[in-house]
Order: sequence, then structure tokens, then C-alpha cells
Amino acid sequence: MIFIGGIIMNTKRLKIIAIISMLIDHIPRIIPWQMWIAIAESISLSFPGKEELVSEIVIDRVPGIMGYIGRLAAPIFMFCITVGFRYTKNIKKYIFRVFTFAFISQIPYILFTQSEEYASGFSKLELTPFYKIDLNIMFTLGFGLVALYFYEKIKDKNTIIRLTPIIAAALISYVLNTEGGYIYIVYIFMFYLLRDVSILKKAFIWIFIIVICRLPLLFHLLQINNDIMRALPTMRVNTVGVYVGAFLTFFFNNKKTHISKTFKYLMYLFYPVHLILLYFTYLLLSSIF
Repeated sequence: MIFIGGIIMNTKRLKIIAIISMLIDHIPRIIPWQMWIAIAESISLSFPGKEELVSEIVIDRVPGIMGYIGRLAAPIFMFCITVGFRYTKNIKKYIFRVFTFAFISQIPYILFTQSEEYASGFSKLELTPFYKIDLNIMFTLGFGLVALYFYEKIKDKNTIIRLTPIIAAALISYVLNTEGGYIYIVYIFMFYLLRDVSILKKAFIWIFIIVICRLPLLFHLLQINNDIMRALPTMRVNTVGVYVGAFLTFFFNNKKTHISKTFKYLMYLFYPVHLILLYFTYLLLSSIF
């Protein structure tokens, strides 16, 4: 057993960290910007002469810190998919279950995404049509799982042929515009490929994996505002946060964790349920602000 601060890094604990992280990431995204301003103004009354500092902390730094914490979730979920693949008794049922919850989660994901856009100040005309919204991350995890299944099915073939399912999954995720797209497929494959590598080597290799995979994001940000300084904060949160999430998985104890059916399905249900609850929370807050 391996410990981080006295906590055993098994699948169950990693999943709990991931869902808490995801919730922390999603909450500020549905809070209307008017509410952030109102909170800042209310707090600043207790700190006369420091209104600007209070506004900066409340409006910029608090959501930013929550964003860093939120980035831990995705790499942990992707890692857990590879662990599930290794230890599941019935891989076909596992794949079916992931895609079932992917379809169940899509409408809550659309509602959450649109509420996030409203909260950011988008008008109805600027709102992304529901048919253009990404497929949720469960689809990406499902495609990654299928890719690993076929990768192992043709393990006797040469390297190029074995990589075909990974490349196909990456292309499908890109074409279907799943959350995280081909980058997440690469992460899933690398988690699986490096599963038996030492912690020190993983810590070093994953720096390069994340930096290289985040280069398309940097180019995209530069196209939007043509300013490297504006792009840096977004790049930091999407590299440092993701790396910390990946880092936690390095201390996995490499043993199958007994997880009850109740806990397992609660983990699956948490994703669509928390999205729909956040959507209704936005509706409530928007009626006040």
C-alpha cells in the first residue's frame, strides 16, 4: 500500500477526489457574473479602501483557484478507466455501461453548458445551439475504453497495427467533438501504457505529455486574442491542474479495489445528476440576480 499524507491511493479514493474536484470546478461556472459582482461589493463593505483588491480576489482569484482544483478530475477519471479495463470481469458490459451513462448524461450536459454560457453573460443569440455542444466526457471515456479493448485484441500484431484502434478513437472523438477530444484519448492510452513504469519516470514523462498535448490549446488561444500574456493564465490552469491530477494517480497501489454495486452506480449517477442540479441552481440564481 502506498500513502500520500496517510491516504491510500486506491480506485475508490481516487474517484471520490475526482467527483469532488469536478463539483468544485463546475459550481463557479453557473454562478451569474452579476452575483460575483454583488458578492464582491458586499464583502468590500467590510474592507473600506480595499474595494479593488476584494473585487480581484472574489471575481478573479476564487474562480481561478477552483478551476485549478477542478482540473484534477479529468485525468483521474481517465486513469480509472484504464484500471477498470484491467480488472473488470466483463469488458463488454463495462463498455456498454459507460456508453449508457454517456447517453443519459448528454441532456444534463447540454443544459449545464447553456446555463454556463448564460451565466457568463451570453445572450440568446450568442448561445451555442444544443446540436453544436460537445458530447460529454463519458463518450470520450467510452471511446478510450473501446480503443484499449481492440489494442489488446491485436497485441500479437506489429506496433503500427496495434496503434490503429487508438488513432481511430482519437479521430472519432475529434470528428464527433467529444469533451477533451483526441487529447483525452492520448491521455487514456498513456496512462495504460505507463501503468508499470516507476513513479519517478512517470513524473518526468507526464510533464512532456501534458505540455505537448496542450500546445493546440495555446495556438487556439493565440488565434483568439493574439496575446501570449492573456493566454498564459488559461495555459497554467490546464497544465498545472491536469499534472497534479495525473500525479495523484502515480501512487495507485496497483491492486483491485472492492467496490460495492451501490458505490459504483452512485459514481455513474453523480455525473448527470450533479449537472442537472447545477442547471436548476442556475435558474434559481438567475431569477434573483
